[in-house]
Amino acid sequence: MLLKFSVENFASIGKKQNVDLVTGKARGKSNHLLKAYKQTVLKFTSIYGGNAAGKSTMIKAMHFGKKMILNGFFDKRFMEINRSSESWAKMPSEFIYTIFIDKKIYEYGFALLWENETIVKEWLYERNSRQEDKLIFLRDFSNKHFELGIKVKNPELNKRLTIYFSDTENEYNVLFFKEINSKKGNLFEADKTLLYLKDIYRWFLTKLKFVYPNSNSDLGRYSFLNYPENNDKLYNCLEQLDIPISKMSYVDITIEQAFKDVPAAIVQEIEDDFKEMYQQDEDKDEATISVVMRLGDSYYIIEAGADGFKNIKTILFTHGKYGKYEFREESDGTKRILELLEMITSPEKDVTYVVDEIDRSLHSLLSEQLICMYLNPETANQNQLIITTHESRLLNLKRLRKDEIYFVTNRNGESRFVRLDEFEGGVSRSDLNIETSYLNGRYGGIPILIRCEDADD
Repeated sequence: MLLKFSVENFASIGKKQNVDLVTGKARGKSNHLLKAYKQTVLKFTSIYGGNAAGKSTMIKAMHFGKKMILNGFFDKRFMEINRSSESWAKMPSEFIYTIFIDKKIYEYGFALLWENETIVKEWLYERNSRQEDKLIFLRDFSNKHFELGIKVKNPELNKRLTIYFSDTENEYNVLFFKEINSKKGNLFEADKTLLYLKDIYRWFLTKLKFVYPNSNSDLGRYSFLNYPENNDKLYNCLEQLDIPISKMSYVDITIEQAFKDVPAAIVQEIEDDFKEMYQQDEDKDEATISVVMRLGDSYYIIEAGADGFKNIKTILFTHGKYGKYEFREESDGTKRILELLEMITSPEKDVTYVVDEIDRSLHSLLSEQLICMYLNPETANQNQLIITTHESRLLNLKRLRKDEIYFVTNRNGESRFVRLDEFEGGVSRSDLNIETSYLNGRYGGIPILIRCEDADD
């Protein structure tokens, strides 16, 4: 699970800002908490702020870091520095993830310079119960300091690790963490004590998932639709949300039908992605893996193996007793609900869902109900949910803890994130419903407007 994410010099974020999921000063609502060794961690975090305050910037930064780890540098359109001052142009951008995996806490981070696409620093530490750091590796190009803390019993394997690491001392545009996972996979077979490196990498690959308001899904994000035995739970959720879907049907189609509007090069890229997923999936059977993806305005269940696509099904949704509809025929609100229900209905565990603008295309009552369903003790999931939202109805301390609420302000081109339990002005004990105080500007995070009644004639 995610314990903390920090970023510096990315778009509207200048000085280092954090989203901290370790519990703070708040008390109560124990069903909102998870256990990470000797720490308690939040299942839910909400980020509030006006338009252009920087809410989505934090999400994009977190996602950018994931893409860097998995794919390396990519299209410069997605690379940004803070522009509030010229000095930021020459300063590195930094991304840091603190995560909990298999009873251990790790901090992985990297810093890069946008203008020449170079890594200036990369590190991985393990933390013990006293918050002390055990170095796993450090690449500091600025200070020419390279240190490998990984030790195994096999002298020959130690030598190989040292060579692999030293080979990257002149590789300014390569993340060692990616290299050791994508190209040195045989290391994990040679010594099982190194598997934690693979586990951390797989957390980024499979356990950190992003949902945006106006984009197609990440590959495999709709996995909950691929568990027919779980459909009763899904139908129950849809009923609670007043969505009239009573059944889902799975219909075989051809590869040509599924990809009829997709360029051949893109189809090949998707197929290659599936082949890679098959190779990396430790839980696959001998023949295939099955993954749900959204392509355009349709859902597909795609079975693939080492040689690529094997079988494709589409999903039809039944309304009432008879009417069957394709996904593209559903309303925007229903599409959005289906995107978000994974966080409640998926049988997966230890997933961190990050949802930008959860209230987009939804009635305020629906987005509120979704959060309540997620936090319901009966759900009892072991996942995390981070959202950005404008939905002030949730700002009630009878419903949320103070450490589950962040406010974002933007002054002079820089975003600042403050958690409610750390707010300088404090929160009155009697101020259980903080919606009014928020809308009145007490905590920041709202647009600064010239109100109509105050405007000159």
